Amino acid sequence: MATPPELMQAVSEATGVALPTVVDMDRRLVKAKLRTKGGRGLNAARMTALDAARLLTAVLASPQSNRAAEAVQRHAQTKPDKARSSEKLFAVAGLEDLAGLPVSHSFEQGLAALIASAAMGSLAKFPPRSFPHIEVFAFTQATHGRIRISDLPGGITASVEYVARSSGEGTRGGKAASGDLEQSRRITERTILPVARLFAEKRHERQ
Repeated sequence: MATPPELMQAVSEATGVALPTVVDMDRRLVKAKLRTKGGRGLNAARMTALDAARLLTAVLASPQSNRAAEAVQRHAQTKPDKARSSEKLFAVAGLEDLAGLPVSHSFEQGLAALIASAAMGSLAKFPPRSFPHIEVFAFTQATHGRIRISDLPGGITASVEYVARSSGEGTRGGKAASGDLEQSRRITERTILPVARLFAEKRHERQ
């Protein structure tokens, strides 16, 4: 698996977010026990797809790096909004592994599965010229995310909207937002693929 520095570098290069900012977000996730930890040398931490998903969630959903952990915790407490999602969620042709996600999975679980699929699963089987278009959105105040995969065989699109699990939950784990300004941020396959490739390469190195 990738090491923390490798993952942070890949995320910084793909998203264009300055490396010191990504490093600060990662540090805050470690402090909040939201990222795999390890020792040094042979015992150094090895990142998982969930670690990558959480770091990307922090980049997308935290307006400042000091709110990285809060952003991840908010989006961990989400579920698909069936009324605004594809009828079968990700259960469409060509996405067999993503189709296995629980019906009530969270945004971070969906993003982790997406990264794993692009690294060594059903998405990894698509040739570069016909690779599906991926869009991942998250909001910096509201607890709301979206994962959309389009240009699938037959022109199919799989789109899942994620909302807070409790309809009575505020935008910040039960607390009201501090202001009216809301931002949404988006990444595409231009970020997902380099991050996934990092995991795929590390797997091949171990074999």
